[in-house]
Amino acid sequence: MSNEQIPASLRELLADIFEMAPEQITPELNMAVVENWDSFRHLQVILAIEGEYGVQFDPQRIPDLSSVALLLEELQKKGAAL
Repeated sequence: MSNEQIPASLRELLADIFEMAPEQITPELNMAVVENWDSFRHLQVILAIEGEYGVQFDPQRIPDLSSVALLLEELQKKGAAL
């Protein structure tokens, strides 16, 4: 998965929450490498994505969505308009 496959809206949303430049948002980005991706910001990400794309994640899956690639994959499974 390349950076170009991350929708601009998702890239901007994540960059804003993680206080990073949009070009730093890559599929490989995950909780282990982003210093401020803690449980609070993880919840912010989930809520922002749900609001932006009109989806609702299964609460049991939320802890597993710990990388940009996994978030994008879950959005695609939900049929979100990316």
